[in-house]
Amino acid sequence: MKLLVRTALVGTLAAVAGTQAQAQAGLTSSVQQVQINATKNPVLSVVINSGGTQTLASLTDNAVNDFSTPVNVTTTWDVGPGAASVALVGYFTTPAQALSNVTAGTFITSSLMKGAVNGGAYNAFTGNAVGAVGSAGGSLTIFSQTTPNAASRNSNRTDNLALRLDLTGQPALVPGTYSGTLNLAAVTQ
Repeated sequence: MKLLVRTALVGTLAAVAGTQAQAQAGLTSSVQQVQINATKNPVLSVVINSGGTQTLASLTDNAVNDFSTPVNVTTTWDVGPGAASVALVGYFTTPAQALSNVTAGTFITSSLMKGAVNGGAYNAFTGNAVGAVGSAGGSLTIFSQTTPNAASRNSNRTDNLALRLDLTGQPALVPGTYSGTLNLAAVTQ
């Protein structure tokens, strides 16, 4: 008898469980959402490959003094469609004191420093800033390249910037060491 009751009980439980399982088929939860964002940041960088220190062992008054090796610089960019162009600008922060002889308190202006890009003509550092890069009267645009399409907005270029100090027609300098910093920075417009 016990066996018969147990068998009937198990059969009844199985039938109820099967009914509950069938009743739960197709049941779904509320929908939850995951917000997904991915950002690709623009890239604009300048790397000096060689020539980061320029030295003239002996300045000659009233003459053109060429530095022996160019500054080799690579500019890399990956910018969005809002950038119409990429420019590399060289500049002196204080054009009237581009190079200074601290001991004597004398200066060489940026107008006497000249740069030539990739073997081109020498131009003085007397231009204005490009966008937010440079200084008024102490800048030189090394290059400006338009970025009209997707392919041109992700690129790089390497340039040689030859430097010279042109003292032609200038009064003789006070002896001593003149030093300064030429800044190179890229900017989009």
